[in-house]
Amino acid sequence: MPIEKIELLVHAWIDRYTELSIKDDIKYVMPFENRGELCGVTLHHPHGQIYSYPFIPPVIQKEIKAFKEKNYLLHIMDSLEKKYFVYQDEHIIAAVPPFARYAYEIWIIPKVRVAGPWEFNDDQLNSFSICLQKVVRCFDKLLKKKCPYIMGLHAAPSLTDKSFHFHVEFY
Repeated sequence: MPIEKIELLVHAWIDRYTELSIKDDIKYVMPFENRGELCGVTLHHPHGQIYSYPFIPPVIQKEIKAFKEKNYLLHIMDSLEKKYFVYQDEHIIAAVPPFARYAYEIWIIPKVRVAGPWEFNDDQLNSFSICLQKVVRCFDKLLKKKCPYIMGLHAAPSLTDKSFHFHVEFY
């Protein structure tokens, strides 16, 4: 997608986060994008969905706990910037986590802590959008076809969280 459409998508996620997270019966909002029958997608075109959970999923609970103890993403940022990056600019980095679980796993991480994309300024939002575009194009180029993927957004359950570090995980 062109950058303008990706930025529009990010704004849609921000809108959904801010509208859904204030509801009493919703404890966690999780947008995700997916593409490809090989990873279980039943629709034949790339698409996204947004889950609104009445609980905080276990993976996010573990991340909340970890971020409260120490921001492990900032702790490994130097290593990511030097050894593991796929793409980076002044605001964002796309990197293979040193503890990757999947063959083509890439995380997109803001270089400063933000709870979610709702905290991005215009430059960060543009940088994030460019990075998303580059990662998907890179996957496609590497595999010489449209790469199947699931892309999950990991954001804080609360819009005002001061310890959670937003990131995106491609599986």
